[in-house]
Amino acid sequence: MAQQEATRTFTVAIGHRYDFWKLINGDVKPEGIEVAYPPVTSGAPAPIFSRLAREHPWDIGEQGFSTYLMAYDLGKPQIALPVFPSRFFPHAGIFVNERSGITRSQDLVGKRVGCASWGTNYSVWCRGVLTHQYDVPTQKITWVESVDEHLQEFRPPRRYMIERAEGEETRQAVLLANGKVDAATMAGGGTGGDLAGARPLFADMYPEIRSYVEANGFFPINTVITVHRDAVRRNPEMPRKMMDAFFKAKALYDAEIAQGKEDEHMGLSLRRLQQDTGLRLTDYGFQANRKAIETMIAYCYEQGILRKLVQPEDLFLLPDT
Repeated sequence: MAQQEATRTFTVAIGHRYDFWKLINGDVKPEGIEVAYPPVTSGAPAPIFSRLAREHPWDIGEQGFSTYLMAYDLGKPQIALPVFPSRFFPHAGIFVNERSGITRSQDLVGKRVGCASWGTNYSVWCRGVLTHQYDVPTQKITWVESVDEHLQEFRPPRRYMIERAEGEETRQAVLLANGKVDAATMAGGGTGGDLAGARPLFADMYPEIRSYVEANGFFPINTVITVHRDAVRRNPEMPRKMMDAFFKAKALYDAEIAQGKEDEHMGLSLRRLQQDTGLRLTDYGFQANRKAIETMIAYCYEQGILRKLVQPEDLFLLPDT
């Protein structure tokens, strides 16, 4: 029976983009284990997040980094691999209503800013950047949620002004266009919505990104791979076998970037990013990403998503990578 459990097919719910295409289309296959990729999304992994956080119906899944930290804090049965399939800079995803009078980050004080949910990953990074790069007092901004938290038992801290958008249409792009919020944080550089009547806060985001990189030295994390602890108990070798496959898939993706076949990543031009900052997509593994992990832990603690600080190593399997 134990042998049957160890060899049972592992389900892997991940976004259909970037290096993960190499896994889904069979270019890369994990060695020594059987895996299946259920058709739970056709592109970005966002449709996976809530079920993954609440039920974890798959053995392995791609999750928003801040949502994983929230789940860890709430005692959910998942642990992460140091695999970060997508990255972004929040500077690319801050948009303002053209009639709002906002021309710089400090003008957000006293305004209404859409943030999906309080714990949404790109919104957490955005508030962290506003606080630490631009000295914006984010407690003096009204944050307008448009969706439920992925973990509904989470309660945001009372020290912030947080409201829930009202009405049938609460998509951030619509709230922004209708003037119900003055600004909004969005994923992927806002590429997924109709942004009529809105413009980026930063007309050229790359100088802003360069300043952040000079001060911090890392490429912020968007999503992370999580594993159900029962799956690890079933086959303790599975995480390292999957890790090897993720490394191989990323090597193929990196080669395509170097050849100019791939450039856009979460609303960023990787070519322009490297020219301006020297950054490229960071390798997988714990050590290469430690600074980004530590920073997100600090941001989540400041914003009440983590109730207590945690050690980065406690969040991950294979911290030796």
